[in-house]
Amino acid sequence: EDKVTRAKEVRALGAKFVEMHAGLDEQAKPGFDLNGLLRAGAEARVPFSVAGGVKLATIGDVQKAGADVAVAGGAIYGAEDPAQAAKELRAAIV
Repeated sequence: EDKVTRAKEVRALGAKFVEMHAGLDEQAKPGFDLNGLLRAGAEARVPFSVAGGVKLATIGDVQKAGADVAVAGGAIYGAEDPAQAAKELRAAIV
């Protein structure tokens, strides 16, 4: 429930990296917003990745939040042209 506290706890236990993740079921819930994961990662001030809602329209927000890794599963495998979607995402990363 409290992703910030948990992220800090696992870092203190020796984890090198924390995943801020929302599965497809969570993403399908009304009101889901990737920014909640991004805020948690930024607030925890730990190295983190984010998965769950990463796409071309959100990749800038992912970078601004300081995520070290962005997992863009559905944005690629659900695209009409997965190779093109991956290229566009990669090109958007600065």
